[in-house]
This record gives sequence, structure tokens and C-alpha cells, in this order.
Amino acid sequence: MGLGTDGLSSNDTARIFDVMRFAALLHDVAAPDTEQWITATDVLRSATIEGARTAMLDDITGSLTVGKRADLIMLDMTGYDYMPLNRIDHHLVYCENGSNIRLVVVNGEIVVENGKLLTVDEADIFSELREILPAYLSEHAELEKLNARFEPYMREMYRRATSQDIGMNRYQGDLPLWRGINH
Repeated sequence: MGLGTDGLSSNDTARIFDVMRFAALLHDVAAPDTEQWITATDVLRSATIEGARTAMLDDITGSLTVGKRADLIMLDMTGYDYMPLNRIDHHLVYCENGSNIRLVVVNGEIVVENGKLLTVDEADIFSELREILPAYLSEHAELEKLNARFEPYMREMYRRATSQDIGMNRYQGDLPLWRGINH
């Protein structure tokens, strides 16, 4: 299993720490047998080398290996999120939210230092975004209106696909998947 983030228009966060925490907590409620739960170490591996593998980038990133890109982050582990410091894997998966990042290196270049992005002027970009946002929202609203006609068809397609018996329960719980249907 690989974890990662993509564009904010298709995901709710760009913070890999949020994705890791969600993956760990979601698996903890999926089954009562704690032996089947994904571990914090598994989650970290899924967010690093396995995430790179699923993006077909594991030959160039995803691990600190000679010959691969020097991509890494450095965290301040002296704050509340790490006290008392006992299981670093648990702290990273369940406590870290990105606020302790002090340094980000991408392909050997420092791109964030002490919380400041060094490669672009964030204030200028945010100012430009605020300026063009009204036009974007107006255009997007028109596209949503056009796309609304497809919603009933997409919903029915999804309902049919998820109603198919695939020999296992792919959802948590035993409530009917759809009104009147339960596999």
C-alpha cells in the first residue's frame, strides 16, 4: 500500500501527516483483532518508499539511498507532540501535523527553512490568488451547473458497481449498502 497526496482540488489535504494519521486510524476501526491493524511503522513505510513505488518513482526517491534524490524533512522533536519521546514512529503518525517541520530538502536543495518557503514569494502568490479567485469561482460555478446533469448517471453507475457481490464485505459494518440491498 502506498500513501501520498495530490492536487488540492482532488484531495482534502496536501499534508502527508494528515494522510498517515487517517490511514492508521481507519485501519484501527476496521477489525477488532489488533493483530490485523496496520502499525505506525507500516504507515511510515507506506508514506515513503511504498508511496514512491505506487507513483513509479521508487528508483529515484522514497528512501535515503545513495544515488537517489536527496529529499528529506527535518523536524523539531522538542515540542509537546514529542513529549515524552518514546515511540518516534507513533509520534510521527499520530501526533505530527507538519507544524514541527524546520527544514525541507528536495533533490538536494533547501526549499523550506524555519517555516519559510525559499523558492517563491508566498505573499505575492497569495495576493495573486485572491485577485483571480472571484473569476475562477464564477467559471467553476458554471461548470458545476453543466456537470450536474451527469450526477444521476454517475450515482447510478456507482450504486450498481458497489452493489455487486465480490465475495467479501468491502465496507465497515453491516448496515445495508443501499436501501433494500445488503451483501
